[in-house]
Amino acid sequence: MKKTLLFAAASLLLATPVLADSQPADTQDGGVTLTMKGITVNLGGFIEAASIYRTRNLNSDMPSPFQKLPLANSAGYYQDETRFSARQSRLNILVKGDYDPTIHLAGYYEMDFLGAANTANSNESNSYNPRVRHLYTTADWDRLGLHLLAGQTWSLVTMNNKGITPRNEVTPLTIDAQYVTGFTWARQPQFRVTKDWNKSLWLAVSVESPQTVSSGSPTTVTVPAAGSNVSVGQGGSGAFAGSAATYSNNTYPDFVAKVAYEPGWGHFEAYDLIRVFKNSVVGGGGVNNNETVTNAVGGGIILPLIPNQVSLQVSGIYGKGIGRYGSGQLADVTIDHGNNINPLTEGQLLAGVTYDPTSEWNFYGYYGIEEAQRKDLAVGTTAYGYGSADLNTNVGNTASSKFNGQIQRVDQVTAGTWWKFFQGRFGKMQAGLQYSYTEDKYFSAAAGAPKATDNLVFASLRYYWQ
Repeated sequence: MKKTLLFAAASLLLATPVLADSQPADTQDGGVTLTMKGITVNLGGFIEAASIYRTRNLNSDMPSPFQKLPLANSAGYYQDETRFSARQSRLNILVKGDYDPTIHLAGYYEMDFLGAANTANSNESNSYNPRVRHLYTTADWDRLGLHLLAGQTWSLVTMNNKGITPRNEVTPLTIDAQYVTGFTWARQPQFRVTKDWNKSLWLAVSVESPQTVSSGSPTTVTVPAAGSNVSVGQGGSGAFAGSAATYSNNTYPDFVAKVAYEPGWGHFEAYDLIRVFKNSVVGGGGVNNNETVTNAVGGGIILPLIPNQVSLQVSGIYGKGIGRYGSGQLADVTIDHGNNINPLTEGQLLAGVTYDPTSEWNFYGYYGIEEAQRKDLAVGTTAYGYGSADLNTNVGNTASSKFNGQIQRVDQVTAGTWWKFFQGRFGKMQAGLQYSYTEDKYFSAAAGAPKATDNLVFASLRYYWQ
């Protein structure tokens, strides 16, 4: 009888999840760790109460649409904006298991509450409801130095700070959920294979979910007589049905190849982004199909100027069709008189400095810029393309439906701080303050080159259970 009771008690204990410690444990992944039958489950996240103040009314929550700052012909130009939000609060689950001592399997899920309902799209963050930030699985073979990732996470174009490994991406420390202009990134479904040599040299390739962001035609131009382009600006159906966003047809995924090197001081990386844009124009008694392949090169460096205290980072990308990968969200392509797709040439650059004088305080500053080149495809005095000199850039102090200028550059200066005033095995509570100055500069035309500016102030109080 005693043996039976002991066996039952032991079975119950093995079958029941238990804390890895008698209290919530701090781990390298953060959060509270549970273990069961060789599986480790890590629960993390934070609760945030944030405030937002903007000198122009963007009618936005935590993410700021940097490319939509109001001009003087908009009522929003004369209104400032104050909002409170808890929607950036975050939950994450990391599940890990070892097939053997050298083969590791894992799955990661992270969500917040910033889904955009029926305006959600596939442009950059795939922000559908419920809002999935990350949802992917990984497999690592230590002996081979081989790593597989499949699911939704940061694009391979996003800079890392430790080789090319998930959950080690370098994201700006901002409270603003759109981060900083010049930050090159996306969170989207992908398949990625990575190879490392002694954890110092890394090579990765990925195929990622595509989407084309088009500038469309200026508001004074009707659909060209050549027909309609059925590759961009299409309404959704199926699981996209009911969305107010538009979608594109893409025959091929986006391709990224990346190399990272860590010689013992600093982190260095470079990558190549290849995209294919599909063009189908219906009209004139037939269908005209074309595909355009574009290429962009990028990279980044992280230098620990004073180890564990001062760090410098610089990252950027230059090429065609890259607008959707920038926080400023400029267009990838524009449309000519025949309704054909024409990729835009653009550059993105972000420079930042972080300073950690103590374990309680962190200070950061960034400067970022995204700039597109003019592609004037006007026919006579009719404006086509992007940034045409025939556009009306006259901005008065009253609303005008005639204004149709297009943005040449978005740049931003950002500074902020985090104060971690409670830290320990109970988690972490921190307060943050951020200021940003953002400017949208439009292409010049007969009426000049207008600018839109905004001052943004964010404050945050967060409790991390990790």
